[in-house]
Amino acid sequence: MVPARSVVLAGIKHCGKTTLGRLLARRWGVPFLDTDAELEAEFAVRHKRSAGFRDIYRELGEEGFRRLEAEVIDALADVGGVVVANPFLSPDALRKLGFGVWLDLKPEIAYPRILRRGLPPFLAGSADPEAEFRRICREREPKFRAFAELPFGIETEEPAETVAERLASAIEKEYSK
Repeated sequence: MVPARSVVLAGIKHCGKTTLGRLLARRWGVPFLDTDAELEAEFAVRHKRSAGFRDIYRELGEEGFRRLEAEVIDALADVGGVVVANPFLSPDALRKLGFGVWLDLKPEIAYPRILRRGLPPFLAGSADPEAEFRRICREREPKFRAFAELPFGIETEEPAETVAERLASAIEKEYSK
């Protein structure tokens, strides 16, 4: 199956959007776009210097970062037939991109992944980063549900290839309806 509409993966931090997105794109022979990378590229063009995702967030603050993210999403809205990994903006903004898939990874699996890579700015200042992460997950869940044409639960830690195979089958089944 080659998707006519883009397939948009959204979910909490470290749920596998990029890893699974690359595997799906390879399977279907279509391009993969990561909005984090697109955002970094746009920042570099505008500011004449490179910066990582976390540094951009720190520099612009949440409001400025979300504004730049929305502009990047709008620019990608006309691209079709790709797999897109997106951290999360709003259900309406993401729906513009294509077929919405929510990677519903349990926080108890995601949080150790976050710790392995270092706390992101939005958690680093918290007195209890894990509690804050769980609060954010609860707060965003209704938005993910509103966005998703396909909620895809990830209940356990498994090899990415195994999850990608199940995910591809679920998307292909949903597409055929």
